Amino acid sequence: MRNTSASLTTIATSCLASFGRQFAGFIPDRRGATAVVFAVGLVPVTAGLGMSVDMGRVYLARTNLQGALDAAALAAAIEYKATSDTTKAMAVAQNVFAATAVNTGATLDATNSKVDTVNRAVDLVATANVSTPLIGLMSPSNQSFTLKNKATASIKSDGGLGKNLEVSMMLDTTILMDQNSGTYGLTKLQALQTAAKNLVDTVVQADQSKFTSRVALAPFASGVNVGAYFQTVNGSAAPTTSSCSRRRCTTYTWSSVLGRDGASSLTDDAPSTASFPSYYAMHGSAMSPTSFIANYERDASNNRPDSPILPLSSDKSALKTAINSFTSDGATASHIGIGWSWYLLSPNWSSVWTGTATPNPADNKTVKVAILMSDFDFNVYYQGSVGNMNFQAAQLCANMKAAGIVIYTVGFLVDSNNADAMNLFQGCASTPSKAIRASNGNELIAVYDQIAKTVVASVSGPIRLSK
Repeated sequence: MRNTSASLTTIATSCLASFGRQFAGFIPDRRGATAVVFAVGLVPVTAGLGMSVDMGRVYLARTNLQGALDAAALAAAIEYKATSDTTKAMAVAQNVFAATAVNTGATLDATNSKVDTVNRAVDLVATANVSTPLIGLMSPSNQSFTLKNKATASIKSDGGLGKNLEVSMMLDTTILMDQNSGTYGLTKLQALQTAAKNLVDTVVQADQSKFTSRVALAPFASGVNVGAYFQTVNGSAAPTTSSCSRRRCTTYTWSSVLGRDGASSLTDDAPSTASFPSYYAMHGSAMSPTSFIANYERDASNNRPDSPILPLSSDKSALKTAINSFTSDGATASHIGIGWSWYLLSPNWSSVWTGTATPNPADNKTVKVAILMSDFDFNVYYQGSVGNMNFQAAQLCANMKAAGIVIYTVGFLVDSNNADAMNLFQGCASTPSKAIRASNGNELIAVYDQIAKTVVASVSGPIRLSK
């Protein structure tokens, strides 16, 4: 086992030189057949390719390790700044690192990781062993490498945010959220509601005078309920249906919409460019990999979801009231939810989201973050000229990131054996460390707490990350 201080380049040069000396011994002897010489000559070429694969593995592991370590250092610094408790800060560091460094084999160095109370900084060190089997074939002493990365988050004495912060949350309110979360006494939806409300408390700052910090909500199920914005985004008044009993009649408003088709479907174009179809008008044409889900959608008798979106707001009470009102129903069309998590942050929608809900320009004065929560097992879509639900989701994520939006994905009970779900969960996130899994309700709450503290730190004037 070697440390990365023993350069991969040095080892590669040594291995190739060894093959070169062995190959040179064949040159004076011309009795061998050309085929033998050619075969021998393939050895160093193959060796070089093998070393490239192993070097790439080491580089990727180092990058992922540093991302997890940075996130842990920032979260611990925020905890220490708020509580001045070194034990709590190091516990946060350990929990965040464990959540973001999943499946890396990395460990936090408890001996050398600490809170520096004199210099007000969190210093973390982590190590990971990376297997290099192909290099090991040529150099048996180099079967693996030990990576050792460091991160320091410094806390200054002054306070406040140093940039504007806008966070949109795509929140799963499908019928499966009624199930137990794996934590006693909590359904999946209840755990999500607690997690989302806690995030609101952390992200929305009391002082909005210099820099704003706002949160938007995009609950989704089979579509997205746009509430009072229906006519603005659809072009027509929301359709209504009536039902009557012996004593009275009630009118129901269908204010949910679906994803757009055509050229604007994978963009944040304003609704004036291309409108959004009504869920009421189109749910009868639902498509799904399973006939059960398709029929379930076609028989819908209400909005799915029934909970409407809420544009950017710094009103904690309004945000929490909206979150408390969430109900669970409908199938999983997360690609539509992804789109609306983007629209709520998009300056192109400033004619729709007005007043204090207007998104800031996409510049270096504002950090825009989308948190996409789902099991990523999408099972329904309605228009497919631009591809199915998984294709649309992947493209929307790619375009959001290209627009400068930082994406966190929260995989709540995501199935490791579902390749499509795992690809979307990992691929949509801005970096590997921003794809975070939760296997029960308590973990979901902890993940949101971690993300909230990390995004606040990313715009916080008093906390700086250095390596």
